[in-house]
Amino acid sequence: MGSEHTPLLPQNVSHIPGPRAVPSSGKWKRILFAGVTGLFISTILFLRSQRASVSDSIDHEFGVGFDLTSPYGTAAISYTNGTVVNVAKIDASSAYQEAMARLSLRSSAHLHPPYNALNDYFRDQPRQLLRKARKAAGLPASSDVGELAQLILSLRSATETHLSGTKISGAVATIPHLPALYQEDLEDAFDYAGLIYIPHQPYWNGGLLSETAAVYAGNGFGMCSNYTDDELCQDEKRNPPYQAVNENVLSISYTRNALISTWATEGMGFAFPAADRFQEGDFKLGSARRYDNPKEEYYWAAVRDVISRPVFMANDNIDRETHRVLLHGEDALDERFRDVLSDVLQDVLPNNPPVFEMDTLYAAARGASEMAKRVGWRFNRGMSPEGLKVVE
Repeated sequence: MGSEHTPLLPQNVSHIPGPRAVPSSGKWKRILFAGVTGLFISTILFLRSQRASVSDSIDHEFGVGFDLTSPYGTAAISYTNGTVVNVAKIDASSAYQEAMARLSLRSSAHLHPPYNALNDYFRDQPRQLLRKARKAAGLPASSDVGELAQLILSLRSATETHLSGTKISGAVATIPHLPALYQEDLEDAFDYAGLIYIPHQPYWNGGLLSETAAVYAGNGFGMCSNYTDDELCQDEKRNPPYQAVNENVLSISYTRNALISTWATEGMGFAFPAADRFQEGDFKLGSARRYDNPKEEYYWAAVRDVISRPVFMANDNIDRETHRVLLHGEDALDERFRDVLSDVLQDVLPNNPPVFEMDTLYAAARGASEMAKRVGWRFNRGMSPEGLKVVE
């Protein structure tokens, strides 16, 4: 026991620390919010910094064309001396291929500009606002746009490598005529890839360059003999039989992923380049699916139906002669496919039109590169894109 002179407890306790002050829950929330906000802004700034900038104008005389088909894309360059060079074929990602298959379905179609009615404009605004928000954040306008942009970036890289590092500022892309793939998707994909989308004002009067029109040009049809002579071009457009003003074609694309048959009217100088009248496509009839049926003949019966149906639709109310048949796609020259095609054409086209199968893998990209060269040449010399309007 302590004495009265020995205290049991220390007299001076000021040096003993008290309990630490704990920030209130409100303060923690403010700190967390500030941290998340800072991270979000930093992420947006980083994403925006990664996007390639788009040039103000086309600064090269040659034309670059991309064919964005499935399951791959191709690139070609058209030079001013008339030479056209095949640059590269690049296999697309599985996500891109899945997107293209989905966009081939009519059930995937949705409202999009240009609108047919004011009410459609307002109904589509929530989707448009989301696209704008994604672009403002440095993201592709949609996941589908992102897949398109990645293939475009790969084709751009291959093209610039072929050009020994020379940068390209714009290109023309051609696509299959899919029900749910729209002009805004290609415009946004090109913007994300840092390229001018040439099939758009002020270069062209807007629209999509379908593979049918591109292959038509890639085979040497529908173009002036000298694109630098405007007077001669106008004369050639007015005066058959240099070339018919308009003619009907059956265009057939056959790849690993899809079979697409299109009956269309094409014409001179890209004046009527994408009037796809009747089209049938099936992403379950690519060459890779040939043996998925119990009997291979089931597959070929379906192929016959897809090839012939656009011809029947075109001649439903009036007889229309088909003047040319255009083949394209990586497997368009497959021996069995050609045999089946020959049988179908004999049955549905009694006038026996000529079949064109020049460079089937690159034909669409080559035609797109021709358009890029010619349209860019006119624009860079202050010439209006008169007559260069797509009819869809």
